[in-house]
Amino acid sequence: MRNDTPHAPETAPACDDDPLGDEIAELSAHLDAAQYRLLVLLRRYDEEERWSGWRSCAHWLNWRTGISLGPARERLRVSRRLASLPLTSAEMERGRLSWSKVRALTRVATAGNEARLVEFALHHTASQVERFVRAWKSAEAAAGAPDGAPDLADRRYLTVRPTHDGMYEVRGRLLPEVGALLVQALDAAADELHRAEEPVAPAAAAGERRHDALGAWLDSRTEATVQLVVHTVVDGGGGAGEIVATEDGSHVPAGTSRRLTCDAETVEVKRGLDGSVLDVGRRRRTVGWRLRKALDARDGGCRFPGCGSRYTQAHHAVPWSEGGETKLDNLILLCRFHHRTVHEGGWRVEMGAAGAATFRHPDGRLVPAVPPAREDVKAPRTPDAGLGGWHRTEGINPWTATSRWTGDRLDLDWALWVLWGQYQDLREAA
Repeated sequence: MRNDTPHAPETAPACDDDPLGDEIAELSAHLDAAQYRLLVLLRRYDEEERWSGWRSCAHWLNWRTGISLGPARERLRVSRRLASLPLTSAEMERGRLSWSKVRALTRVATAGNEARLVEFALHHTASQVERFVRAWKSAEAAAGAPDGAPDLADRRYLTVRPTHDGMYEVRGRLLPEVGALLVQALDAAADELHRAEEPVAPAAAAGERRHDALGAWLDSRTEATVQLVVHTVVDGGGGAGEIVATEDGSHVPAGTSRRLTCDAETVEVKRGLDGSVLDVGRRRRTVGWRLRKALDARDGGCRFPGCGSRYTQAHHAVPWSEGGETKLDNLILLCRFHHRTVHEGGWRVEMGAAGAATFRHPDGRLVPAVPPAREDVKAPRTPDAGLGGWHRTEGINPWTATSRWTGDRLDLDWALWVLWGQYQDLREAA
């Protein structure tokens, strides 16, 4: 047992008798300490490459534990960084630094500044620590850029994706000159559109005007061809219902579909009542576009357990050279990485009825799409079995993770002056 005990605040909270709040706070500290244990085990699993066969350890973690890829990658990043940050690791192991604080600190902490940053984190809230780290990163970027201007080119991006309601979401970070040109072009197009409109509707907000201006600008400069995928569900009596969607999977309202089909290419995908895509097989090695559409509709992405990548290739379960046909029940979508893994890594894919797929490890073990529940597994007889018992020797209590913050405003400029390494020489010179 450690000699030092977690602190209690010098000033008691307004409500001294709060057993439920105490239980929540103590359990939170236990969870943070357990999170540290998880990160240590995850780092070991990653370093030993026990995830071999998956695209990465993050993909395995997503498949095995249900953590989505973004948080899985973040846990791996933090676990690797903690290996070189002993003070941060020690405080998290004792439940005194939360996951949120540690996640932020590992973005800027080094052997030289770790002690100061940990002390700062213990005396401030998680949101203050995150704000401080963002300011630190911004100051570093500005200081390290040539001529005092940050190198923005590496951070430019633009994404367009369909949302669940059929609309499209546009996100991006544009270079200053590109952003300025875009704003000018949209405003000019909006003014032109406004002059051409009849004043019968209320004035649109700025965001709506720019949206309409973009639509008008695209209409005048492009002749895009829309491809519709018509999913026809056939019942036993010969009747059929239609679900219309654009090529990228965004569903189209009936009125919109009637307009688009006037000048669009239409692909029909026939489905059974169980949702299966009916065979549209071809007796040739290459996968034609109609068959590819059926594969896309059935698989939706890479079928390797835990992957789901949308950038895929068609794979013959029974190779063409061994008599396998190019038809739906012998094809499966795999991303480039897992296509290579199957062909060169010794993995096997077996196709079943209605597109069901079975993957086998090179040693013959079955790898299901979802880790199966096993009733015969018992909790290990280790300290990990009970959080309370495991951590009790560390002295964790309801005040363990409580910040030492005294309620004063966070002065980011002053904090950077005191803590940021670049200012260290200036402070000493002063």
